Amino acid sequence: MNLQAILNSQSAGKLAFHLSRKLPPKFGYWIARVIARWIAAQRDTPLVQAIRANQWVVSSGMPGGASLTADQLDQAAQETLTYVALAFYQLFRNFESPEALQQLVCLTPQVEEIIARSQEGRRGVLVAGLHVAGFDLVAQAAALRGFRGLALSLPQADGAVEWQHTFRRRSGLEILPANVANLRQAARRLSQGETILTGIDRPMPDLKYRPFFFGRPALLPTHHVYLALKANAPVVVIGAMLKPDGRYHVLSSDYIQLKPYEDRAQEMVCNAERLLEAAEEIIRQAPRQWAVPHPVWPEVFSENPYLLRGKK
Repeated sequence: MNLQAILNSQSAGKLAFHLSRKLPPKFGYWIARVIARWIAAQRDTPLVQAIRANQWVVSSGMPGGASLTADQLDQAAQETLTYVALAFYQLFRNFESPEALQQLVCLTPQVEEIIARSQEGRRGVLVAGLHVAGFDLVAQAAALRGFRGLALSLPQADGAVEWQHTFRRRSGLEILPANVANLRQAARRLSQGETILTGIDRPMPDLKYRPFFFGRPALLPTHHVYLALKANAPVVVIGAMLKPDGRYHVLSSDYIQLKPYEDRAQEMVCNAERLLEAAEEIIRQAPRQWAVPHPVWPEVFSENPYLLRGKK
């Protein structure tokens, strides 16, 4: 079995969960860093190639930024995977201690207001989440603090993701795959005042539109634009960053009201790009913590062969 198959298996997730429950923080953090360094060294795996490509584009798209060299990409991939491993260790370690888990997360007054709004169920809002390293940990903490809403996941999921959904539901999150029927249900519930949570930065195949993200057409979905416009609901873009104080600070945009256009393509792309601009502002604050495991701009592999080979 190759590395990718292992990482996509339920067995790997269950093993990580049980080990994290037993390992004290000092040793758990060390193991997380060792595992991240080992995975990052497997440059021929789709996971590592995707992280390298995404980090290369983000670096190039930063103000005053420059393209990373192969050695710098090695370091970037290792840092990103380290943040992911640490976040999962902290989540698994503290999962059965709601107080400890919530202590790891710092919410702004606006995010607290969104949680309260989700409990009321009278004013719908679409929460557009970013796949940063602490995504799962923060979502669990928000659920423990009373967040109520429907989370839309991938239309199809592998074994590891299915196990993660079971794990996520234990905190009270309602999760449905983003198929056509569930998108219609989500639009209806959003218009009735419920809160909908969905990711906006995970690539999907066979997309009709390619909104610009970090200066390039991106392979990103626009289903959230459809939902918000259909329900006439505002959107808030949210991400969380681990800071030197050891806590995950939740960052959010203002409420963004999307605009209808007569032209359908313009409507979808222009509104998606407004939200992605807000996403860029959050990601730029800690780019190594942005951890999408699939290539958002797959064409960069042909432009820069060392993204695949890891050679200068």
